[in-house]
Amino acid sequence: MGYPGKAKKLYNTPHHPWQKARIDEETALVKKYGLRNKKSVWKFASMLRKIRRQARTLLGVLGTGLASEDSHYAREASQIQAKLQRLGVLKEDSKLEDILALKVEDLLERQLQTIVYRKGFANSMKQARQFIVHGHISVNGRKVTVPSYMVLKAEEDTIGYYIGSPITKEALTAKPAAKAPKAAPAAADAADAAAAPKAPKEG
Repeated sequence: MGYPGKAKKLYNTPHHPWQKARIDEETALVKKYGLRNKKSVWKFASMLRKIRRQARTLLGVLGTGLASEDSHYAREASQIQAKLQRLGVLKEDSKLEDILALKVEDLLERQLQTIVYRKGFANSMKQARQFIVHGHISVNGRKVTVPSYMVLKAEEDTIGYYIGSPITKEALTAKPAAKAPKAAPAAADAADAAAAPKAPKEG
């Protein structure tokens, strides 16, 4: 047992640190979803690994036919499916086998940062992350400052700007007025010289 006052690490790091294919894939996910670093990718990968491990175990037990429909194995399978359906990761008519086909992107699409951007409350993934951290986004009227918050399917329509936030969709989509381009230094000097009055010639 570790020290109870120390937070437990919620993810596993890659077993091999130098694998080009994996590094390129993680880098692409960080750029696509505007993540802070690869630690976020590892967290969701560990979460998905745990869910798939549970699904494989339940499929192995239920596939033998020894577990009845009223057994705790069947109830646990139904609970996992219902949880993923509430999160919007699985469809309503999905089966337990569909969990094995899930990818990290399926979980990243359900985090608050991604949905804020998809709904048009931010112009980019990074801006969505900034709005959330600075307290401009609310879910069901409650301020949420965690970009990786997993949004339930029933909460999607309750996402908006927090009450009192100066940010609005109108201000976000409004284009700033274009400034007049500055004249080049050489052209400006030539224009000033042409406009200056010429001195009279001496007789």
